[in-house]
Amino acid sequence: MGKWKRKLKRRFKGVKFYNARLTEVQEDVSIGSGSRVGSFTMIQSGAKISENVTVGSHCNICNQVEIGANSSIQTGCHITRGVKIGENCFLGPGVITMNDKYMDGAITPPTIGNNTRIGGGSCIFPDVKIGHNVIIGAGSIVTKDVPDNTEAWGNPAKTKSKI
Repeated sequence: MGKWKRKLKRRFKGVKFYNARLTEVQEDVSIGSGSRVGSFTMIQSGAKISENVTVGSHCNICNQVEIGANSSIQTGCHITRGVKIGENCFLGPGVITMNDKYMDGAITPPTIGNNTRIGGGSCIFPDVKIGHNVIIGAGSIVTKDVPDNTEAWGNPAKTKSKI
């Protein structure tokens, strides 16, 4: 076992790093037991990842992000500062979140409720609230809030039906 793997194993008990040498985990990060982290992933200071979470390869988890238990963040996702993701969520490959609506430094991150699925390649705009039990179709551009128990898709995403 290499020194990088030993160092991360001591720091995060019960967490699997697929390639510790190719993963950056900054200070003040918490990662729950049973979680897995892919290669070429960066987890920035202050991020809180609950137990049994999967973070794929080539992801950027920014500071002050919170990810609920049993969630899955697939390869190539960018989760911007301050985003809160509920429990039992799935974010497909290449999901991007944004937190600066007018590019003026005023941070208003989106929130994602429990049991929500977001299809690959979707963009979640700043200050958007995605409710609980929501399905967002792949490639959607989410510019407005999506209420609980609904499906939404498109560019811009529109609520299509109740689940």
